[in-house]
Amino acid sequence: MNSLSYEAKQDEAVKLALAVRSAVSLGNYVLFFRLYKSAPSLFTCLMDLHVEKMRFEAIKCMSKSYRPTVPVVYISQVLGFSNSAQTDADDGKGTSGQEDCEEWLRAHGAVLAVDSYGELQLDTKASSLTLYMPEPEDAVAHGDANLAVDDFLTRAS
Repeated sequence: MNSLSYEAKQDEAVKLALAVRSAVSLGNYVLFFRLYKSAPSLFTCLMDLHVEKMRFEAIKCMSKSYRPTVPVVYISQVLGFSNSAQTDADDGKGTSGQEDCEEWLRAHGAVLAVDSYGELQLDTKASSLTLYMPEPEDAVAHGDANLAVDDFLTRAS
């Protein structure tokens, strides 16, 4: 990065890439997801490599920092599940960002509860003890699903 010329550093794509790298290395999930929402579509494909890790680290941080609860609506906005203007709007796939966020939270061991107003909340104290990163469904012990024995035997035949 130090070897980049001044002109290269002034390019918008390079500025965005450097900002994303900084957000990832510092663990700044708020900045990361702001950049994610505003990035061009091909750039978001590259950022998708870090989304899962950034969301998990953000939830761990929130569960330690906020007490006693955090609204799931807020979490879905901060973690890039929905835009602030469309918190309950349909995204064309039949689910809203809040529903996607709720599903993601449950898959990662978060404890959710409904408050007296009927709003879904993340119980941060209970969740700080139960959060985990689930194994991918296609995971194999040696790290490369393409090297699975069954797959190898079907290719060899």
